[in-house]
Amino acid sequence: MSGYDDSAIGSFDFHDSMLADTQRTESFLKAIMATVKADDVVVDIGSGTGVLSMFAAMAGARTVYAIEREPIIGIAKEIAEVNNLADRIEFIEASSGDVELPELADVVVSETIGSIGLDEGIMEWASDARRRLAKPAAAFIPSQVDVHAALVDVPRDFEPINRWSDRLLTLDFSALRRIVVNNVMWAEISRAAVMSEARTMIRGEVGSDSLEFEQADAIARKDGVVHGLGVWFSASLSPGITISNAPPNGVPSWDQGLLAVDVPFEVTRGDPVPIEVVSSYDGARWDWRVGDQRLSSRDGALVPPEPE
Repeated sequence: MSGYDDSAIGSFDFHDSMLADTQRTESFLKAIMATVKADDVVVDIGSGTGVLSMFAAMAGARTVYAIEREPIIGIAKEIAEVNNLADRIEFIEASSGDVELPELADVVVSETIGSIGLDEGIMEWASDARRRLAKPAAAFIPSQVDVHAALVDVPRDFEPINRWSDRLLTLDFSALRRIVVNNVMWAEISRAAVMSEARTMIRGEVGSDSLEFEQADAIARKDGVVHGLGVWFSASLSPGITISNAPPNGVPSWDQGLLAVDVPFEVTRGDPVPIEVVSSYDGARWDWRVGDQRLSSRDGALVPPEPE
């Protein structure tokens, strides 16, 4: 007897949260309406329920190639048919890197923005699309995704790390602490928890082949305990239209990230704390520095990392 498969309801919950986030969907709608012109060819990478593809068709696109590798694409087709938009949307069940198209796109759209901007691989998908699927002057939505960080005092969010320092029924599970502290944790960071001005740590032009990294001093604006870096994104969807999950978060379908320190430390207002955040191009690996503490998702990997 096979076990219960909860993948369908899990997928529904994921897409339901995005569609219910009106700030998210309305921002993309405005950007698409401002960018897509009559008779344009549009590529939608990671199209999910097809909402952005349908926006593009409503904006006048001649053909929209909706590329989605998950089974939700079947529901997306039904939704497009119900809304009388299926005649201009071609749904392709595949990863965008495996797709060959009969024509090049005027506009490339992707909502694969993670809670810390790059963690769903948007830069990698978009760079491949720039090379193979888009015209040289194609517009990208979003066009820019930047990653911001600030010192945070979040004892409650740090507690899941500390609990692995204690023995469990006399057994030592401290190896689990190493995994947790060296990986991105998801959090809901309040404005009160932010202890410094946010600094832009990574700049990503969507469709380019590289990222720009910055090092900075975060200046404590109040006394407190630093548990790590709160991390969030800002994305430019089109001229004058941006979206961000910076605290206080107005886009509830995204969390924020916590890049924790190994040992929390006290700061006094005005103290400078050197910080750095680095991501691999595909958003799968993260390295960060807070003061003299350096951590890396490579050190917290459940499997050994592939040699570079």
